[in-house]
Amino acid sequence: MIDASKSPPLAHGGRGVLDELRVRRRLLQFAGSLTTTLARLRLELALASDDTAREAIRVATKARTSKRLLHIFGLQVSGDGPLPPSTRARLIVANHRTAFDIGVMMSLFGGVMLSRGDLASWPVIGPLSREGRTIFVDRESGHSGARAIRAIRRALDAGETVVVYPEGTTYIGDEVRPFLPGAFAAARGLPVDIVPVGLAYDAGVEYFETPFVTHLEQVAARPRTHVVVRVGEPFPAEGKTTELALRAQRAVQALVDEARVSHRAAGGRV
Repeated sequence: MIDASKSPPLAHGGRGVLDELRVRRRLLQFAGSLTTTLARLRLELALASDDTAREAIRVATKARTSKRLLHIFGLQVSGDGPLPPSTRARLIVANHRTAFDIGVMMSLFGGVMLSRGDLASWPVIGPLSREGRTIFVDRESGHSGARAIRAIRRALDAGETVVVYPEGTTYIGDEVRPFLPGAFAAARGLPVDIVPVGLAYDAGVEYFETPFVTHLEQVAARPRTHVVVRVGEPFPAEGKTTELALRAQRAVQALVDEARVSHRAAGGRV
């Protein structure tokens, strides 16, 4: 029996025994949950009566799965909640700091996610993402970028919500890097609201130049991880693409700063 009152010996990666047991348990739960979800989703989609029913299944699966995975890894989300209903399409734009941004944003806003292209080929995660109508983009390929912009525009033109991280990749810290213009070009001229969102996490959980599994292990080792979400005022996708991108970046930066203040006030690790 492990005596939790004493400092346990170090295990893999400098983690204690208790942390290592937590990592293994959470990673097994993560893999099992995704595998079960994929099987269930494919069965439900196969049995659905029409496209409307299939889309409702996808929406429910995304909400349920994202909340489940956040729970497995001990993510505690506070701050602003889901947006009120709207008759207009929405382009949700946020800073990007961890792989868990996807779960946080899906749990709050749903919609269609823009994601890195190689994720489509990952075991289990790839098929689940494809079934969820994720839009994939290889940012090193101009052709892939153009296809992604067209896909975003089709989704917005159909009145859907699309979630993007316009910095293009993950970074460390609260500085919001310049936004890439692609998603804003896709939205321009359509009846779309751009909704800025700022995220502030505990220190040490960023996903930057780290293998995906290592990132999962780092977060899984923590008893809890706190993230504060701040949602800004929507603004219409009107004007030049560069101006929209700059306005959105500045709005997200202000929201990240607000989220960080709230995070500190709650006693979060900064």
